Amino acid sequence: MIPFIAYKLGGKENRNKTFLVFYTTFLALFVGLSDMFGGYDRYIYGNVFDSIADGVTHGSDISSIAMLDYFEVGYSALTWLIACVTENRYIYILIITIIIYHNIYKTFERHINNYPLAFIIFLGMVYFFTFTYLRQVVAFSFAWLSIQALIDGKRKKFFLMLVVTALLHKSGIVFAVLLFMPMKKWKPKHVCMILLGCAIIGLSNVTSSFYDSFASSGILTGQSNEYSAGGTARIAYILEVIFFVWIILKNYDHIEENRENVIFLNMAWAFCGFLLMFVRSSDGGRVSWFFTMGIIYIITLIATTNKTKKVIFQQNSVATIMIVVMLFMYVRVYYNWQVYNNLYPYKTFLTDGYRSPDYSHERYEYDFNYDNNKFYRPVFRLFKSTPTEWQ
Repeated sequence: MIPFIAYKLGGKENRNKTFLVFYTTFLALFVGLSDMFGGYDRYIYGNVFDSIADGVTHGSDISSIAMLDYFEVGYSALTWLIACVTENRYIYILIITIIIYHNIYKTFERHINNYPLAFIIFLGMVYFFTFTYLRQVVAFSFAWLSIQALIDGKRKKFFLMLVVTALLHKSGIVFAVLLFMPMKKWKPKHVCMILLGCAIIGLSNVTSSFYDSFASSGILTGQSNEYSAGGTARIAYILEVIFFVWIILKNYDHIEENRENVIFLNMAWAFCGFLLMFVRSSDGGRVSWFFTMGIIYIITLIATTNKTKKVIFQQNSVATIMIVVMLFMYVRVYYNWQVYNNLYPYKTFLTDGYRSPDYSHERYEYDFNYDNNKFYRPVFRLFKSTPTEWQ
């Protein structure tokens, strides 16, 4: 509701810095302060973090903390650094969430020309994932920061950011595809041909089988997703791709061919392509999250650029369509997750106890001391002289 009101009150190019700071901060705190929302993933991240924090507390050498091998090197290092500051899983999740939304803030500030409309699209496509898929979300938030280096032609800097992204989550390596995509607008027929090829590959189940076998260890995506497609084609993926391709191509001539626009267009096509390539995967569609910013940027651009005779819709019509569709996508994810009571009623970790019923808590809570005192593990560490003297 907040970004919708801001969009209606603002102009065509609404780059109100106050709104951007306020709303990004609000989302970061709303998500970061929530009490283990989103299901299984928060609990496994909390469990691993507590184990690493215990190792730091007892003065274990970093190489001897076994749970550091549970995740990728980069994310494990980030977890260890946070464990040097706090033992508490809630503060850990809050810090990770603040990092994620800081990166989103910087990306929007650099590239978006209408913050409220971009946030509306963000809420429909990405927002709920920031509650629970911490590793992959923090990885793509760093990938988004690297876009400016690609725009500036700083390939080495982009490559270094890509390495950071992949060290946070292995799937981040897919972002390298932007280095190999042509720096020009593709012809519409070529777009359709390539996406059709991606769909054929996806329906053949080749990429899905590869991804799912790679993820079966749990390292890549965590536990098997409760909302998985079970190997069948995800019709929602196909409809989503058709919708975005239709909107973009119908307004294609209206997108100026400059380097920034082309890079985000490439991201939008990559988003659609990866969705189609993993249309039969239980979790492979998560790979496309790295390119969601391309959709956010291009759709916002189309909806807020001056009208010309070549535009199929008036800008207000495009924005209206997007608001309705994003509301539908938002409600769809909310409803699917709420089957497990993963999102409502809202509760922060600033109060003790837990929500009831909360099926994730019933299944996955590994330390019931948190039920009685959320801060029974120290929020801050005080370093004296040796690792064994952390307090």
